[in-house]
Amino acid sequence: MKINELILGKYRLLEYLSGGSFSSVFRAREEMTNRIVAIKALAKDAYPEDRIRYLLTELQAMSNISGHPNIVSIHTVEPGSDNCLAWIVMEYIEGMNLHKIVQQGALTLNEVVNIGVDICNGLKAAHAHNILHRDIKPQNILLTNAKRAKIADFSIARIFGDSTEFAVTMTGTRRYMAPEQHYGAYDYRADLYATGLVLYEALTKQFPFSGEADEIDKKKASGEIEHLDKCPEEFRHFALKALHRDVDKRFQTAEEMYDELDRIRRWQYEQQASILIAQSSNSPETELASALERCRNTFRLEIDIAERINQNLFFEKRNRAERDNRERLKIRLRQHYTDAIGYAQNNDLENTLTELNKAHNLSLQDNELVQQADSLFKDMSEIVPKKVELTVEELAEIIAELSEPEKDQLDDLLSIPDTHTEIGLQDETDSEFAADFSIEEYNQKHSQNPPIQPAKNYRALIEEASPEFLLDKVHEDIQYPHEEEAAYIYQQAQIYTQQDNMKRCIAQYKRLGAFYYRYAKRFVRLDEIELVANCYTRARFAYAAAKKQREAKKNAKNGGVYYLHLARQLEMQRAWFEAGKSYILAADNYQYAQLPIDVEKCESAATVCYFNAAESAHINGELQTAYDFYMLILSIGEKLESPTKAVIEAKKLVDTIWNEGYEYNEK
Repeated sequence: MKINELILGKYRLLEYLSGGSFSSVFRAREEMTNRIVAIKALAKDAYPEDRIRYLLTELQAMSNISGHPNIVSIHTVEPGSDNCLAWIVMEYIEGMNLHKIVQQGALTLNEVVNIGVDICNGLKAAHAHNILHRDIKPQNILLTNAKRAKIADFSIARIFGDSTEFAVTMTGTRRYMAPEQHYGAYDYRADLYATGLVLYEALTKQFPFSGEADEIDKKKASGEIEHLDKCPEEFRHFALKALHRDVDKRFQTAEEMYDELDRIRRWQYEQQASILIAQSSNSPETELASALERCRNTFRLEIDIAERINQNLFFEKRNRAERDNRERLKIRLRQHYTDAIGYAQNNDLENTLTELNKAHNLSLQDNELVQQADSLFKDMSEIVPKKVELTVEELAEIIAELSEPEKDQLDDLLSIPDTHTEIGLQDETDSEFAADFSIEEYNQKHSQNPPIQPAKNYRALIEEASPEFLLDKVHEDIQYPHEEEAAYIYQQAQIYTQQDNMKRCIAQYKRLGAFYYRYAKRFVRLDEIELVANCYTRARFAYAAAKKQREAKKNAKNGGVYYLHLARQLEMQRAWFEAGKSYILAADNYQYAQLPIDVEKCESAATVCYFNAAESAHINGELQTAYDFYMLILSIGEKLESPTKAVIEAKKLVDTIWNEGYEYNEK
């Protein structure tokens, strides 16, 4: 084979790209179409008779994943001649392999994560078709000019049959083999281990195990990872799990590895977007939007995910601005009260009232309340003689002449706002509330209430239950102060129902929905994510009872977003049971909002969390609890279109329990 040679009457060899004992690869041009392709010539002596049929089986299987964006596509396979067994005509990638790119310099964390996401996407497709690559290494990861990674060279791939769970032949590049490949049975997780090695090396420019081949094998088996300090902190957890010596403690599927890399990617985007939003105070909105879009493209996030992150960041920024403004107003309030006390000590009642009026005008945001305050001070000014020094007894006589409503107003005006009081910052939709609140403040004011309990798990209630039934259940117990008013509105709706006055009943349900919607927005400002999600969900119930489906779906979607946010926070804290419950609540809301893709994602994530919770329970000797978790995972798995690894493993464990006659006793 020579450069410029025409083979098979239609492919002209243009450039030698690479080669080895099994094959040689050329860049070529298809003469009839002028298309540039890559052609791999398979050496005939590398494939004895007993392996040719095996090779054809693998090539046919490869055709099933041809066209995947992260796998080099095979166009066709042509019969060879002389010393060539066959010509594999493939997609030509205009770019370099990862090995050459790393030699030019270390990559950024973002670049490595994006490459890892692409590799995992390709492996998901291959593994789904029972194909084990067995030779993932930098030389077999090709990057396009657009920095998209594609997996190449499936020439030693292994096809698993229906009854085959493990490969036993040791093959591939030894440096990137998983420890178990040296000792016999291995499976798809060997590809994931090699991916971890490739990404670690690309990020640090250091192989995690030093020494000669045998020494490297020993270090892999013992899990002695080197140069970990060169990894960014957010990547270390990924590296430790990907390269764990115990195959069962690594990533179990390409999907699971993808999810972890995607979490890192989302975290990076959030950090960068947070900086852009924080610095955008004096920038035009279009400029910020363009900057965020460039950032999204850099991290290759889906639009809806980036928008959710942006929304949370805007909420946080507004919340910070409101807190800062509140602190400035509090300083002004204290100054007015200090001045008022000074005037009072000098028996200057007129200026005392003036300062009190200024102070409370800062804290009163409702126009009607401000007018009442003005009226009160006007009446007091007419009663109190100008520039007359009064004793305490005389002032008490003046106050006694006020009407009862005026006394109540005076009492309110002389109450200094506590910390966390909202000062003139509400929008029009919140006009019926005189001031914002904090959870601690309301708990103090309602000390007769029982201690706050964790949010209820509504999953068993929500499915196939009427919204009226759900509202009845959630208002059985008063856990938070704002629920007292909500319970009153709900009781009014019940009374109208008993009177068969459905028009007023529906009006009360609509009022209840609006009430919970406003409180959800307020809890956003307090960063009480669980209460935000809870209020949006209750608003959904109320609007559904009021036959306002559009509003119900809107609140259901918001409830799903915030329960998902809460679940991810709990996941980061390794609170698996609570995270699983939050994912299920998010799924329930997304189900009502008719967002099936989000339902599938949340329920899949819930099975993983519950599986981790089951493992923890099992380690602690809580066997019944572990068994209950496994059964819960199976019940969720029945609804999934694509069962997760957690569902599959839970089924195996439950089957084992029944087959071997394990007994779990209630404790």
